[in-house]
Amino acid sequence: MDVCVSDGVVASGVQQLLLRKKLKSDFQLVIVTNCEAVMRSPEAHMASLRELVKLFESSKIMSLKETRVILVASLCVVFKDILPSYHIRNLTEPEKSQQMKKETKKLRFFEENLLVNYRKYTDVLHTILSGITSAGKSARGAKCCKVDWNTVDRVTALRAACQLLEAHPRFNFSEELIQSVLPYLNDASEKLSSIVFTTFKNIFANDREGEASLSICKAIHAFWRKMSYRLRPAVAQVLSLVPIKEVADPNGDGGSKPDRKLLSRRERKKDKLERKHEKQMSETQAAKSREERSKLNTLILNEILFVYFKLLKTTDNSQLLSAVLEGLSVYSSLINVVYVESLLSILSRLITHKSTGLYDGLNCVNTALNILNHRGSTFALETDPTRFYNHLYAMLGRMAGLRAVSSGTDLSKSNLSTLSAAYARSNTPAARAVTDYIHRATITKQSHPSDGAADDDVTIKQSAERITLMECERLTDVMLSCLNSLLIRRRRDVSVNRVLAFVKRLTGAALAMSEPSCTGAILVRVIHLLLLFPRCEVLFDSETEIGGAYRPDVDDPELCLPASACLWELKLLEKHSSPIIAELARAALLWGHTAHIQGPTEATLKVGKLHLHSANRTVDNLIQLSPMECRIELAKLDAEWSETQSTADHAPHAHRKRSRPSSHCPPEWLITMGKNVGLTEEFLYASCTKRPKLTIR
Repeated sequence: MDVCVSDGVVASGVQQLLLRKKLKSDFQLVIVTNCEAVMRSPEAHMASLRELVKLFESSKIMSLKETRVILVASLCVVFKDILPSYHIRNLTEPEKSQQMKKETKKLRFFEENLLVNYRKYTDVLHTILSGITSAGKSARGAKCCKVDWNTVDRVTALRAACQLLEAHPRFNFSEELIQSVLPYLNDASEKLSSIVFTTFKNIFANDREGEASLSICKAIHAFWRKMSYRLRPAVAQVLSLVPIKEVADPNGDGGSKPDRKLLSRRERKKDKLERKHEKQMSETQAAKSREERSKLNTLILNEILFVYFKLLKTTDNSQLLSAVLEGLSVYSSLINVVYVESLLSILSRLITHKSTGLYDGLNCVNTALNILNHRGSTFALETDPTRFYNHLYAMLGRMAGLRAVSSGTDLSKSNLSTLSAAYARSNTPAARAVTDYIHRATITKQSHPSDGAADDDVTIKQSAERITLMECERLTDVMLSCLNSLLIRRRRDVSVNRVLAFVKRLTGAALAMSEPSCTGAILVRVIHLLLLFPRCEVLFDSETEIGGAYRPDVDDPELCLPASACLWELKLLEKHSSPIIAELARAALLWGHTAHIQGPTEATLKVGKLHLHSANRTVDNLIQLSPMECRIELAKLDAEWSETQSTADHAPHAHRKRSRPSSHCPPEWLITMGKNVGLTEEFLYASCTKRPKLTIR
């Protein structure tokens, strides 16, 4: 675009850049001057606010990308500072005709002009965020719609709308702002969705009245229905952040009427005056009573549960299902008894479904147990949690790398797949040898073409069930929370066989975990169960009891003969690379040794007072922590211990002779078998390095 300087003379490129720069600086000076005037005295400089909002109609400013971003951000700061904390109500016609004082007229004039200009600003934000066309809009809206808004403009407008909504959630046009920013919560961009997610999280945390939370939940419900419940997990996760502690009792209103009938006439009159006085005081203090807040919480919970129940029945998205189950576990103690039976049947069906993952299954069990352990749930007294015991026991077997052997499968193939899953998370020479053996056996098996597809399915399924490092912490926290509900809270109702079976599988899960803090948290729970149930001393005896050997392939804790099991995993964990894990494993072994010699009572006293790494941390201290707190505390202990060890290793006086690793010559049969599957002799010699010595007593 050519710019004429004077008398039709076309400006050069340099002159155009200088004119554009001067125009930009002039507009920015106007914005700064007016913003400063409005923030200094809003009532006296309402014309400056009107001038700022009117700048959106200027085509010159809208053509300057940096200037329009500055204008949007500056008005956001101004409105955050001058908006009142209350909702401005429009006057009725009789109220407008009434006479007012001078101060009241001045305040009313300020509120009306503030609302008009704020409405114009929110319309601009809605236009930028929604990208609607100019049809049916005013001149200002039509000019804004013609602007080519870029990503920077949308991010700035989104931040401005979220900041205004967070600072003044009860002010006028807050529902319009919620409708504008809500689609970005479902956006694929993590940057945009995190802005809205953080805003809603802060509103839920700071909302004491509950009205803002109810508006957001209703908007999310309507938006979810509009999208046919096909949304991202972040939308389900934000619903679990509403801090609801109590809801209205549906039977609470009927209990107070008989008491009132028994009162005398004077007492009823006194009670009526007291209730009237309390109502006036609550209006003066601008605070809701406990009953009103409970009713609002009930409405909020109804909106949330309707969405969650709909998703449980319709969705097949694993990530969305995980978010829904996490939210249900948060509100499980508040669910009405009417919906408990149907919800438990849905959760039980989800656990047994083939497509349900390990984390989703644990969340289902945790949600069901929170419902059953709720004191106000009368349905919990009539429900037998045996099915959830079995579900949790089966999922513990999956975490430990075990698999139930069905009658129609080949036993050798099942043993091979179980061995593969057990060594899948290890990096030792023996684990590498097993992996190479299975890999070569799968490739070279050409004489049985019919079994190839089944082996491939087993390999794919094993890799799908493998626990990654990111999942270890979540799985451990949820699993230990389920064990607290099933075994520790119900320790007077649980059978001995069930406890023995869970302790055995817990040690297997601890051995399979790749994160030391998760392994330590599981071992702390194992020690806790040993201290609570003295009959666990049979697990430290290698002799088989009457009835048969332990059956690790059975997913029923009552039928797997756990009294014949032996906690051999503790001997391996005693040689763990993490000193904290080794210390906890030695503590569990010390309990078994002391229980055999001096009795379980003396063993409990001795192990409970055992110190770990420092004088102020004992086993009893770790047992009293929650699963997440225990895991974090163990991670800190492990880091401190590693730092102390590295400092000692780098000391100048530490010049000790290092003994060469002892090597063991592999037997002939192992060399022959290794050559048959393609393993070299050097690899077999390396796999036998540092072989532990066997002591026969």
